[in-house]
Amino acid sequence: LFERATFLVISHAMQRKFRDEHRFEKISNIIKQFKLSCTKSQAQFNSMQVCSSRFSALIDLFTPTTYILVVSSQPAFRPAAIQLNIKNARPFFERHISLDMASSKSDT
Repeated sequence: LFERATFLVISHAMQRKFRDEHRFEKISNIIKQFKLSCTKSQAQFNSMQVCSSRFSALIDLFTPTTYILVVSSQPAFRPAAIQLNIKNARPFFERHISLDMASSKSDT
């Protein structure tokens, strides 16, 4: 997960260990530069999909304050299926964030 405004890494999960421990920070910097280029050309950045023979990657708006990046090295995983899973998970996380924010307000 990335914070929406700054693209700072909020959280990540991997099923296997990779040699590059800073891979998510590097991806964050690449996307920040791409987002900056979009802003300079007055274009909106909402999502991006990259596919090759070795992987599929999808960055999409997840909640009002986050983007999600899903990378799959499984060729059988189609980006449309990944998008559907993100779409189905989104309401759960939005509800969780709403409840968390309501709880924070009642604590003050």
